[in-house]
Order: sequence, then structure tokens, then C-alpha cells
Amino acid sequence: MRHKTVSVECVPDLAHRLAEAVRAYAHAAYPPGGSECAQSVREALLDTASLCDDHPGGGLTLRRRQMAQLRAAVAWYFQESDSDQAEVGGQLATLLSAKR
Repeated sequence: MRHKTVSVECVPDLAHRLAEAVRAYAHAAYPPGGSECAQSVREALLDTASLCDDHPGGGLTLRRRQMAQLRAAVAWYFQESDSDQAEVGGQLATLLSAKR
């Protein structure tokens, strides 16, 4: 049986950057006023962003069922960024892809 969560080792700054990407993605992909299902996904992503913002370091526990959306959020958010931002995006992509 697969666990419903995954834990990734993450420093607070990187977790904060993940929160930034997930929050922006949730607002863009699931705007207010959509279907009930879309609003549920939006709220779940925003909850995850808050969890990431509050992360003190160490193991960051994420829902396994959200991992594809988190990877999509990182890819979307950092796709048109400068080299410093792209490096952060790459670190996050590596962090999230290790837990497939």
C-alpha cells in the first residue's frame, strides 16, 4: 500500500519559493468562480502553499496526489525566468521529481 504523503528534505527558503510558485499557479489555473471540483483543487493547493510558507526546515510533508500539480506549478512559474530564478526552479523540480 502506498502512503498518502511523501516527505522531501527542504530548507525554509526553498519551501517558501515552492509556496510562491504553487500560490501563483493556483490563482492562474483555478480562478475563483470555477466548478466545485476546480475550487476544491484551488483550496488544496493554497493549503499546500501555506504549509510550505510555514515550513521550518527538514522534512516537508506533501500529499502524494498533488505531486503532479506541484511539478506543473514549478515548471509553469519558472519557465520564463532569469538564470537565478531558473536555478531555483531547477532545484525545486529535482526535489519534486525524486518522489514519483
